[in-house]
Amino acid sequence: MIETNPFAQGEIRSGELSTASSNNEEMASAQVPVQEISAEEAASEPMEEAQLPAEYFLEQHYNFRRNVLSGMVEYKKVDEPDEKYSRLTSEALNTIYIMGMREMPDVTELKSDIKTYVESSIPPVYDPIRQWFDALPQWDGKDRITDFLNRIPGMSDEQLAFMKTWMRSVTAHWLGIDEEHGNETVPLLIGNQGCGKSTFCLRFLPTALRQYYLDHFNLTNKFDKEMALSGSLLICLDEMDQYKAGQMAELKQALSKVKVNGRRIYGKTIDERKRYASFIATTNNRHPLKDMTGSRRYLTIEIPDGKLIDNQQEIDYEQVYAQLLHEVRDEKMRYWFTNEETLRIQELNIPYQESVDLEAMIDNFYRKPEPGERGNSVTSLDIRKELQSKFPEIAMRNLSSERIGRALKELKVKKTRSSRGVAYSLVKRAA
Repeated sequence: MIETNPFAQGEIRSGELSTASSNNEEMASAQVPVQEISAEEAASEPMEEAQLPAEYFLEQHYNFRRNVLSGMVEYKKVDEPDEKYSRLTSEALNTIYIMGMREMPDVTELKSDIKTYVESSIPPVYDPIRQWFDALPQWDGKDRITDFLNRIPGMSDEQLAFMKTWMRSVTAHWLGIDEEHGNETVPLLIGNQGCGKSTFCLRFLPTALRQYYLDHFNLTNKFDKEMALSGSLLICLDEMDQYKAGQMAELKQALSKVKVNGRRIYGKTIDERKRYASFIATTNNRHPLKDMTGSRRYLTIEIPDGKLIDNQQEIDYEQVYAQLLHEVRDEKMRYWFTNEETLRIQELNIPYQESVDLEAMIDNFYRKPEPGERGNSVTSLDIRKELQSKFPEIAMRNLSSERIGRALKELKVKKTRSSRGVAYSLVKRAA
């Protein structure tokens, strides 16, 4: 039996219609007694939905879905696998118009009806990140996250722990577990050209999700910036030290966003969208951080000279992400940094400052006495020894008594006299 399109049949001649109608009426009156139905009964009778010609044509030939990340409608032919879904561009939509007009030349308003259909709420919502996590197997109990991160050479146990927290934060924000904060922390890979930094960033995402990886973040265009925050899963700030001071301020604001407000591609109205994007960064510059206050956001990891990130071995993405899902959803492990950890991250970042900020460094280890509290007499030599032990890579010229004195003056620390000469009233911060 050949299926036919009910909206593409030839017209019935008026005489045939009249005869057929007359015969049908006679048969109906002879076989079925007329029954009167009350208004209440009529209202309760279910009504069949009449299918529009455009709707019939589209559902016979295509599948559509609305991607929550891109905000775009995607389509494929009904007999194609899901891998064939692609964005419904204006060129693709015009091709569908043409196919519809060829099949149903007598249907008026077909083009506008097709456009109305694809812009309606009929196409189902498609969430690629939810689909990926829902399809994951159970975690097998092996620590795959450590194996994955140990591909980066020269990382300490402390840095490894911080990176695990960051990966849990990425997962929590993708899945909407935390809808009150944005993921503000950015791993910053520092190393020579060709050591594998950018490749590692790309390989963080499984192949099925790499279309949501972005390696160029346009901070100068509001529309591009907000589309990136809501339409990407991972944004790589490649050569981050190239950003100017004004751009770094824009970046700081973007990192704290939870939602974005803007118009989608081809959209006509402003709407609120969830931010999905987390960030990672790379640089060749050994001193890329421009301000001490903002450095709390960066997990700096320096790849030793002559070493390469292992980008050759296969990654068991399903088990890596199954472990992350288990830790975040089932074990409820912490995916944010404590105040103590944040202070420690700032401390670890001091050697990577663009210029040595002595005031911030001193403030990490000493504070002024509270009212009524007795301070200790601390000399500039004491402070220099403390900083040298913590940061041996800092040049001695940056720790002269004169520079330390100027920094303490800016901090408004009270001078005192001691048997060792000029000293300062300070209290050592707890380790």
